Amino acid sequence: MKQSLKEKYKKMGWQRQAGNLASTLARISNNATIPEHDKVVVDCLREAVCFIEWSGANAPLEFGLNLATMQRELSAWRQVWPVEEARHLLALHARNQSDRLLQMGGYYQTS
Repeated sequence: MKQSLKEKYKKMGWQRQAGNLASTLARISNNATIPEHDKVVVDCLREAVCFIEWSGANAPLEFGLNLATMQRELSAWRQVWPVEEARHLLALHARNQSDRLLQMGGYYQTS
């Protein structure tokens, strides 16, 4: 990852970091079912793992465990990707995590 991206990301507030991470997860979801986009998926998985690491100082304490779990899951996906039989599973999982982050970041509330 480029150092300039890291510094820029670390200077963002928590809501903006959550939004950027959610966007990366949405890109994973959109590309996971397309074999020709496997490199994009792997790159996005790496980016998401880094984003979570860089969010540590800004993330509210109540989200720490969720983010740590999310980071471990994404790292595990990155190590085994591509898994032909799991394309739809990763797409669904990434979309759910994206939605969850948007909620955690205060972008929308569930009723």
